Amino acid sequence: MTNRKSTKRALLGSVMAMVLCLAMLIGATFAWFTDTASTGVNKIQAGNLKVALEMKDAAGQWVPAEGKTLDFVKAAAGEQVLWEPGCTYTLPELRVINNGNLALKYKVTITGINGSAKLNEAIEWTIGDVAMGAEQHLKAGESNEFTIKGHMKESAGNEYMNESIDGIAITVAATQDTVENDSFGNTYDEDAEYPIVAMDTLQELINNATEPVSAKLEGNIAGSLTVPQGKDVTLDLNGFTLTGGDSHAILNHGTLCIKDSSGNGKIVASKANTSALRNAAVCVIDGGTFTRAAGVDNKWHTVENFGTMTFNGGKVIAEDGQSFAIVNGWNYINPGEQKATMTINNIEMEAGPNGFKNCAGGTLTMNGGTLHCTGFWGLSNDSTGVATINGGKIISDNYVAISNGGAKMEINGGTFTGPQGSLYVQNYAQGTVVMGGSYGNETVEFMRNYCPEGYTATLKDGMVVVSKD
Repeated sequence: MTNRKSTKRALLGSVMAMVLCLAMLIGATFAWFTDTASTGVNKIQAGNLKVALEMKDAAGQWVPAEGKTLDFVKAAAGEQVLWEPGCTYTLPELRVINNGNLALKYKVTITGINGSAKLNEAIEWTIGDVAMGAEQHLKAGESNEFTIKGHMKESAGNEYMNESIDGIAITVAATQDTVENDSFGNTYDEDAEYPIVAMDTLQELINNATEPVSAKLEGNIAGSLTVPQGKDVTLDLNGFTLTGGDSHAILNHGTLCIKDSSGNGKIVASKANTSALRNAAVCVIDGGTFTRAAGVDNKWHTVENFGTMTFNGGKVIAEDGQSFAIVNGWNYINPGEQKATMTINNIEMEAGPNGFKNCAGGTLTMNGGTLHCTGFWGLSNDSTGVATINGGKIISDNYVAISNGGAKMEINGGTFTGPQGSLYVQNYAQGTVVMGGSYGNETVEFMRNYCPEGYTATLKDGMVVVSKD
């Protein structure tokens, strides 16, 4: 009997202990046995890519060449550099040094000329035994000495007489090479791109792209850029200047977005009858300044659109005293069924004497920004042009802000001022409708002529304001 009670008490104690254990498990989180093991910290070294350019001075010593214009070596002191077909001039001896701990590949390109760009067309440049711009390679710590030669083509004609080049500026663009290995081999950097410091590099990048490509300038570049059909390009000026050559600075046949992350970037037209930007496809402007190089003969429109263009920012300047800052559509020909469409969400235009012209086949929608002209119309809507103005400012310093001689103009908002009025409607204008906006130097009676039913014009703080009745 006593043993039976002891057994019961033992069983009961075991059950209670189990219940208590279960209660503890239910009321708390699991606490598994754990442990950790760590290795010591190994050295992690980032690669360093650093290239230097040096030149030999008159004493035969290597000195830094960065930031210097390279003058040609002359056979005798006091001689002039006289280019003629068949002649060859050399620059001081140069060397590229790999001062980093990574292997690199590099290209040497001409990025500036002290003299005639026209004469440069007749000169063949070589680096030792290779062509200018050819890819070369340096391991860490290595250097390469070379001499740049300029040879005037024997076929050069009389058109190059009296032209001169006294020196050039070059740039060494370097990027990492396929030499070092990671855990899987040495091909991880086979697609490493060169910094864009020359037009050839930029054009090659775009031409070879098989998918959308982003390009960021790392220096001023010169030459004309073409975006081919089927290419999708985002170009960041990054505060640098792209100066056009003998053709338009940029000619777009693809999809192009232009921005300027540093705020001082420019696209400059350098020759007469060429624009800073001619668009024949799809173009979005987020930033950058579009202008012309100084010169009495450098005349043409700064921006031309024959496709679809959107301004979300940027600045357009025209100061040649003759041309328009922006032309949307076909100014001198009948485009037939072709259309040019432009949307302005934000812009700063400074023009003299002519501002913006919306031409045959052009459709303009202006939602914001400022069109400022020192001469005649800030905006001229002509021929079969269609313009819708929803906001922004249009200003003429000497005449009338807006002229409508086109197929249709509708104004829903904005501020318009000119010393001789804000709106001039040509006799051949096909339709002018005003449903909003503020107009300087106009009369209430004149503006009411263009208000549809349900809208009226009133005088407020010296401006005629159009609104709903």
